[in-house]
Amino acid sequence: MYGFEWKDQRGVEGIGFVRALRSLLTAHLPSLLPSLSASIVEGLESEVSLCKKRNDISYVPIFLMIKRVVTRANCLIFFGPELSRNRDFTSAALEFPQAVIFAAEILRITPSFLKPIVASMATRGHRAAKTLTKHLGPVVEARLEARSRQGSAMKPVDCMQWLIDTSPRKVPWTSERMIGEIMALWFGSVHQLAMTTTFAIHDFCLYPDWVQELRHELSRASSESTPVDPESLALLDGFVQESMRMNTSDAISGRRKAITPFEFSDGLRVLAGDWVCLPQQAMMRDARFYPQPTSFEPTRFIRQGEQNTRGRALPHAKAVRPRFTDVGSRWPIWGLGTAACPGRFYASLAMKLILVHILKHYDCKLLDEQSPRSRSWRSSIVPRSSTIVLFQRRQNNDQSNAYPGREDDRLA
Repeated sequence: MYGFEWKDQRGVEGIGFVRALRSLLTAHLPSLLPSLSASIVEGLESEVSLCKKRNDISYVPIFLMIKRVVTRANCLIFFGPELSRNRDFTSAALEFPQAVIFAAEILRITPSFLKPIVASMATRGHRAAKTLTKHLGPVVEARLEARSRQGSAMKPVDCMQWLIDTSPRKVPWTSERMIGEIMALWFGSVHQLAMTTTFAIHDFCLYPDWVQELRHELSRASSESTPVDPESLALLDGFVQESMRMNTSDAISGRRKAITPFEFSDGLRVLAGDWVCLPQQAMMRDARFYPQPTSFEPTRFIRQGEQNTRGRALPHAKAVRPRFTDVGSRWPIWGLGTAACPGRFYASLAMKLILVHILKHYDCKLLDEQSPRSRSWRSSIVPRSSTIVLFQRRQNNDQSNAYPGREDDRLA
């Protein structure tokens, strides 16, 4: 990554950054909510308006659009409003993770002596990384200088500042090292959130009856004076959990490398250097954990005693309602233990803000329900960029989830 190396020693790097994301970012979410929501709404409306239209229906390449919306929102939270409005910077921020993933797959099969040349070619001369460095350099240097003076001036409220504040003080990092660390964290911030959100929108199209229920829940929680808190919507939380259960973005999770030989309680032995992981996709479809595992049933994540939005009992409800952001051996979506995703609370909020806006303002339909909507590479399952979702603005936010007219009238 443009000359940057992450030390492969557990505990040497990253401890402060875990605190910055899991503690500081999470604690600031309530105050960041208005600006985050505004960024997402503006991004969605702008993207939909630019898509090809026919009879007031927008033809949206959904994965590509959601990646741009997520990049824009994440830039605001990571880097602050000034950089998030810089198109040159946000374009590079979107390109950077994709370029790294593409280059990494090529480098797996490239002889060592050719890797520097191939890496440069695959990343177009490290174009995205250089652009990010050009814009981040002056900002990081100024903030590191302000930190060294330990003044009482008001600090920016964004992840970049918290990462600087939690970096080592006894032997301070250079601006180049700090930029490298920031870019390493940025690498993991866009792709996973965009994939999960895209799969949930696919499910809006596939399960319109649940969209009606979600809209009733949203309507009951809405008021003219107070914005809806997406994290308070129990059925929406259950819906995104069920969507993630049915559409895992990776077949395995909880990867661990054995440092020393180890024997499990059932007698399974692993040697130093062996990798162990959880079969996440298989677990999500295991009837022992999820009855009728091939059925899309969000109420399996709802607490017993709760009712749905129309007052009916929920047949698959549980005694204790698991949350989308929970971490556990039977819900390893976010990883496990201390290595679990520290930014999952932000990811949950951002995803639900996108989904709530779509529920309120658009009816959605897949252009072709029969076409494959994902592709697999190694253990990853990724939405196809070619999948088109039809967006039609709802009239007066009514409760209808159907397009007007006959099928031929809509798509002719």
